Amino acid sequence: MPMEQVRPEARSADSRQPPSAVSVEEALEVLVDVARRLTRAHQATVVLTPAPGRTKGASVTSLSRAYEDWGGYSVPSAEDSARRAGGGRGTRAEPRGWLSVPLPSGAGMLHLFDREVGDFSAEDDEALSALVRLAGLALESARLLREEQRARTEAEASEQRAAFLANASRLLASSSLDPKATLDTLARLCVPVMADWCFVDLKDETGSVQRTSVAHADPGQDALAARVWDFPPGPDGSVHPTTRVARDAESLLVHDVDEAWLRRVSVSDAHHDVMRDVGFHSILSVPLLARGRSLGALTFLAVQPSRHYTQADLETAQDLARRAALLVDNARLYREARRSVRLRDEFLAVASHELKTPLTPLQLRLQWLRRQTRADLSSAIPASMVLSQLDVVQRQVDKLAGLVDGLLDVSRLSSGGLTLQREDMDLEMLAREVKAHLALAATQAGTQVSLFTRGDVRGHWDRARLEQVLTHLLSNALKYGAGQPVHIELRDEGDKVAVRVEDAGIGISPEYQAHIFERFGRAVSERHYGGLGLGLYVTRQIVEAHGGEIRVRSEPGRGSHFEVILPKREPT
Repeated sequence: MPMEQVRPEARSADSRQPPSAVSVEEALEVLVDVARRLTRAHQATVVLTPAPGRTKGASVTSLSRAYEDWGGYSVPSAEDSARRAGGGRGTRAEPRGWLSVPLPSGAGMLHLFDREVGDFSAEDDEALSALVRLAGLALESARLLREEQRARTEAEASEQRAAFLANASRLLASSSLDPKATLDTLARLCVPVMADWCFVDLKDETGSVQRTSVAHADPGQDALAARVWDFPPGPDGSVHPTTRVARDAESLLVHDVDEAWLRRVSVSDAHHDVMRDVGFHSILSVPLLARGRSLGALTFLAVQPSRHYTQADLETAQDLARRAALLVDNARLYREARRSVRLRDEFLAVASHELKTPLTPLQLRLQWLRRQTRADLSSAIPASMVLSQLDVVQRQVDKLAGLVDGLLDVSRLSSGGLTLQREDMDLEMLAREVKAHLALAATQAGTQVSLFTRGDVRGHWDRARLEQVLTHLLSNALKYGAGQPVHIELRDEGDKVAVRVEDAGIGISPEYQAHIFERFGRAVSERHYGGLGLGLYVTRQIVEAHGGEIRVRSEPGRGSHFEVILPKREPT
């Protein structure tokens, strides 16, 4: 096999200096090339010691023309290299002409191979040792240069991140109390500084995650952006990445997005296709946290090959998300405060109207009785007439008492004064009593009420309080049921009892369903249906005091389905 010729002076390592290099890779290339030529070997390979946390180090190989087609020898393992450097030989077959020289400071090993010349000479070993000492200086210089460049790059990146956060802070500080408009602007600000795509997902009042903002760097991708809007985060429990971030309040950083990851997190084939068409290779998503709870997620996508997310980027995103979450939370608090003031004013107006309503007929009946009594003291007023008027008076007094009791219940609940007087009882018997008590109201509403019981519905509860619960639920069904049949179902569920009250009336709009259990909350006009808006609030408080829960399922024009779950026994 022909050997590659070198100049005779190449044997003197002390007289040669490795050419200067501006990077570690270039220094290694120079080292292996000089080492191969210096020893007239067919192959020289240098392997650096793996960096912390890695299993393999960088390696560079120089081959003679004769070895280029063959490919050369594979690099020995660290164990083989250590045994070879120590003078020992392994039992397995080894290539002839293998010489290994350690680099300074444990930086790695330089290997020479040549199966034709047999073992290398002591002169080769000495020359290579001198060469690697000189190469160590070049490698150290290149390493220091690289670290200096890295430090300069990191400093510049840190300065850019600080400037970006300062701009974002000014934007958030000068924004109005409309979080939607501000988050749209914030998403556009993040593109292309921090991402090629940026979007914001917020949790609404029901806890569902909804996409509210989408921004992208390429104006030609508006059609694709519209498709991204069509696939907001999936439902609770789904593996959709931003839904999980918003739900679990934990950041997500995926460096290498591949097909397997896309398949794993997609909620449908169409969703997978949209993510694939966006073409991002990395994703960074952080929760919007305020007052210890997650309000949503802020997500960045990297499409350009040159963009890679680091731990510093994650920290910047988390800082930005905290500032954005503060804006969203303040806007919501302001909106809730205004709503509370509005509800208070509405309640005062409704309460005044509701309290005056029974007083008017009460006053009229009393005035009539007084006039009749004064007109003819010698003749008695017919008993039937007196009883009729007294019945009206009694009904109005009962109505007033109910209104006052409702206000007192709210006062007790607000001060934490609700106490339960538990006893063993049969819920079916109580439900039948409530149904009988409201029979007149059902007749007046033209509504048929049915009661079904499945299994054992006995438990340990406060009878008077559960009577309030059943009365409120059935009264609402009669009031808003539009004269359609109302069904009450009691069902045994092991250690719990389910109470369902269902009507086919006017229903409740989705935007109101989250508020009907609040104090003074209502889903309809008080002018048409009256009431203080306290019944469902008191009901929820009583149910939760028993360790249970209440929920509603409703559609406008298709009725409402209220369900109460009650543990049969007091939690221990």
